[in-house]
Amino acid sequence: MPTDREQLLEFGFPAAKVDRALRATGNAGLQVAIDWLEEHADDPDVEESTESTANAGSAPSGSKDEEDGEIAPEDANAQSLRCDDCGKLFRDAAKAEFHAMKSGHVNFSESREAIKPLTPEEKAAKLVELQERLKQKREEKRLREIQEEREKEKVRRKSGQEMSAIKDKMEQLEMKKILEQQKREKEQEKAAKERIKLLLEQDKRERAEKREREKLAAQGITPAQPAPKPVVATPVTSSTKEYTEARLQIRAPSGPITHTFGASDTLEKVYQHCADILATTPTSFKLLTTFPRKVLDERSKTLQELGLAPSAALMLQM
Repeated sequence: MPTDREQLLEFGFPAAKVDRALRATGNAGLQVAIDWLEEHADDPDVEESTESTANAGSAPSGSKDEEDGEIAPEDANAQSLRCDDCGKLFRDAAKAEFHAMKSGHVNFSESREAIKPLTPEEKAAKLVELQERLKQKREEKRLREIQEEREKEKVRRKSGQEMSAIKDKMEQLEMKKILEQQKREKEQEKAAKERIKLLLEQDKRERAEKREREKLAAQGITPAQPAPKPVVATPVTSSTKEYTEARLQIRAPSGPITHTFGASDTLEKVYQHCADILATTPTSFKLLTTFPRKVLDERSKTLQELGLAPSAALMLQM
């Protein structure tokens, strides 16, 4: 009759894993070894030495009764151990202990019932059942790994979307600040033009009145003394307002460059800042105003002197 090891090899289990199973279960029988192999189906295969293989193969070398797990008639009293929780019979305490560790059952008693060996039909049925259980376990593991990978992908996508949303929001806030600053500058420019217009109109009226008085005087007519006219109050402002900062937004081929310089910084500093970002030299590109388009090449002048304070939009041309 073939040994437990030979039968397990016939079932298709690797020799190294069969030897490990027989040693781990103390050669307690075919069913116990199959249970161990099922529990450790996912363990990595370990190469066994020739000596271990020989020992494992020669271990179950007893009599036919020992190989089948049958208890001899001369054994008095108990011939097996019974699990009172599930009714299963075990040949010895080692197998009963292994069952207790696996199932959690704790109630065992001695039994005089001898354990019969598996018939060929039962062995074949056990093999089919074992193969199905192993296949099911591998499929469950595969599906679990797929689900874990999907969850990781969801986390990665969510993180990327959040970072993209934060970046977009920052760009929108930056653009909003620039537009508000440009709006204030336009309002200030409009108010200055209105004041200039009033002054020009007042000067035009005064010139017309002066010409009229000179004409009457030439004709010998004394002109009436004009009533004093209210003086248009105009705020005393400097022709160039002083700023402390100059916020520049530069459209470069690689993307926008936004930075706040001091109003007293020179244009050369702006060129150097852009060169550091683009990893090039300050002489390899030019900075231009957007409208009207004009090359800014007076690098020794300050941003205040060039009219780039408090903010301006420029273009970078390679």
